[in-house]
Amino acid sequence: MAGELVGGSGGGAALPAGGREWMDADSALWHTARILDSVTGGVVPDQGIRTLFPLHDGEVALAQGTYTLDSMRALGDGSYQRTGSFAFGVGVIGLAVTAGTLAANASRNNAARAQAAADAQVVWRPDHAGLLTVTNLGFFIVTSAGTFWWEWASVDLMEVVAFNTVVLQGRSDRGPVTWRVYSHWSELLFVLWAQARHPGHPQLAGRAWLPERWEAWAGSMGRPLPAAQR
Repeated sequence: MAGELVGGSGGGAALPAGGREWMDADSALWHTARILDSVTGGVVPDQGIRTLFPLHDGEVALAQGTYTLDSMRALGDGSYQRTGSFAFGVGVIGLAVTAGTLAANASRNNAARAQAAADAQVVWRPDHAGLLTVTNLGFFIVTSAGTFWWEWASVDLMEVVAFNTVVLQGRSDRGPVTWRVYSHWSELLFVLWAQARHPGHPQLAGRAWLPERWEAWAGSMGRPLPAAQR
């Protein structure tokens, strides 16, 4: 993971030892380590946060916060509606009008073709945002379109790719999805999924889900990780 989180401030007011102030995202990482320590020891907190939606039997909501999400997808198939018209003119003025009409149509068609080609590319595209709730059994996302539950079994791959950012692949009721999720609780999402579905995941086994040098910095800030995570 990137190490810039514990770097210097680059000027301005002096910061505490470690180069920067403690942020909400750091608190989320610290709590994630504590929750993982409990879950690894076979203990699931019997009390969690309250939710506006019902939970499943045996489910405990452990954390909640906002998120934004990109999906790997195309917007179109490369096709476009070609603009065409019949133009006919005589004389100098008529020929000039005809040439102008044909040139305008060609320009619109070229622009439509280029846009269709761009829309056909499978790339990261902004998708939606809302509220993320992570539980011991999966996670809920609440958007303007509704409330959706994902159980760990529906997620086949996950990786922490940056601070507060995971990429996952899963099976939705509309088919496979590839998502990039930004949230203070992205790391919690990852460690609970990995603990449940893939304990041998190299990022979990090697604690690489934490930013480089972060745990030492957290200790210097008076917030050491649980012994099992250290």
